[in-house]
Amino acid sequence: MKTVSIIVPVYNAEKYLDRCLNSLVHQTLQDIEIILVNDGSTDGSAAILQKYAEQHPGLIRLFHKENGGQGSARNLALEYADGEYIGCVDADDAVALDMFEKMYQMAKEKNCDAVACDTYTVRDGRKDYAAFGDYNAKADMFKNAWVSPCNKIIKRSVYAQSKVRFPEGCIYEDTAWFGELIPYLNVMKTVHEPLYYRYVNKNSTMTAAQGMRTAQIFPVMNHVVAYYKQSGLYDAYYAELEYFYIRILLLSSLLKRIAKIHDRALRSEYTNQTLQEVYEKFPDFRRNKYLKGAKGLYIKHINRLSAHLAVTIMHLKYKSQRG
Repeated sequence: MKTVSIIVPVYNAEKYLDRCLNSLVHQTLQDIEIILVNDGSTDGSAAILQKYAEQHPGLIRLFHKENGGQGSARNLALEYADGEYIGCVDADDAVALDMFEKMYQMAKEKNCDAVACDTYTVRDGRKDYAAFGDYNAKADMFKNAWVSPCNKIIKRSVYAQSKVRFPEGCIYEDTAWFGELIPYLNVMKTVHEPLYYRYVNKNSTMTAAQGMRTAQIFPVMNHVVAYYKQSGLYDAYYAELEYFYIRILLLSSLLKRIAKIHDRALRSEYTNQTLQEVYEKFPDFRRNKYLKGAKGLYIKHINRLSAHLAVTIMHLKYKSQRG
C-alpha cells in the first residue's frame, strides 16, 4: 500500500503542467503515487504527461480517456488508487514540496479520516492566504465547508465504505462530493500552513454563457439532498444539511457568482430561482439552529427584495473593481 495517491485530472493544461508536476514528483513524502488522467486533451498535454511518466516509472501512473470532465477523470483514478489516503491536485495549480508529508503525518498522529490544509490563492503574482478553521465536531464540516478536494487527503477506506464519487457531466462536482462525504468523516483536522497554491485568472466578470454554468449549482445541490434521503441520512443530519444548502446558495457561492453576471435580466432570473429552490427544499430555514452572528442575521431576514438588492450591490462592486 502506498502512503498517498495523488490524483491529477488533465485537460488542455500544457501551459501549467510543468509547474504542477514538478511540485509533485519532488514531494518529500515517501511511497506516494501520482495518478495522471489525460481527459481527452487536444493540446500538447498528452506528450508532457508521457514524458513525466517515462522519467518517473515507479512514481507516476498514466491513464488516457475520452473527455468526460473533471469528475469522471477523478472517478477513474479512484478505481486504481492504492494509497492509504487519497488527495487531488488540479493541473493548473501547484503544491508545497512537503505538503503531503505534513498532511500524512497529521493523519497518522490524529488517526484522521481526512486532513485539510490552508491555501494560497495566486492572482497576478499576488498571494492571498486563506486560513481554514479547525473541525472539532462533524457539524463544523457542514458549517465551515471548504468543498474542494485539492487541499485535502481522504482515507481510502472512507471511499470504500461510503461509495461516494464525484458527479459526472457537471460543474460544482466538488460541492456534491464533499457534502455527501461528511457523514463518513469522523475525525478531520487542519494543517495550518498554506501548502496548496491555487492559481486564478484576473477576469471575474461572467458572460451569459458562464452565467448558465452558474445555474448548474441547482441540480448539484438537489443531488446532495436526494443522496441524504436515499441513504437514510436525511433525518439525522437535517439541520446540518439545511445549513449547508442555504449557506452554499445564499452566502458563499451562488449569489456572489450571480453578481458577476453581466446581463441584468439573467441576474434577476437566477436570484429568483435561488430563492425558489431554498423555499421549496427548506421552507423553515430561518429557524436553523446554526444561523448565528451577522451571516445568520442576514439569512434570517433575506427575502426577494433584499436578495436582489444584495446582488445589485455586489455587481456594482465588481464593476468598480474592474474599473
